[in-house]
Amino acid sequence: MAGKRGSAVPRPTKGSECEIVFGDNAAERGWRDLGATARNALVDAWDYLTVHPTRFDSSRCYQLKGNLATAVVDGKTLPVWQYKVTDGARLRYAVDEPDPKAKKRGRVILLEASPSHPNDTDSSKNFR
Repeated sequence: MAGKRGSAVPRPTKGSECEIVFGDNAAERGWRDLGATARNALVDAWDYLTVHPTRFDSSRCYQLKGNLATAVVDGKTLPVWQYKVTDGARLRYAVDEPDPKAKKRGRVILLEASPSHPNDTDSSKNFR
């Protein structure tokens, strides 16, 4: 089926890349807000999360600890990570790892997208 002339071309992903999905409507709204305020940084985040969402990078990406370390998504307990979009903005997401045997792509489930630093991950509370 041909696209409508002038319509945006969706960004393609490799089969080895994770797909990013919204965990809820609030995450979708937060994503749109970040796109309006920090578009270039959000594109960099997209690139990072689709290729290696669980690669620790102490300056940008880390797994949360304590009571924030996991989330139940679709009945599965998954690890929760946080990506620093800007000095204040954060993405919090769960990772459903790929299963090559089942030919299942990995999923990054966006739990929260916030233009400001979430208080519950304050480093003084030792959650990162």
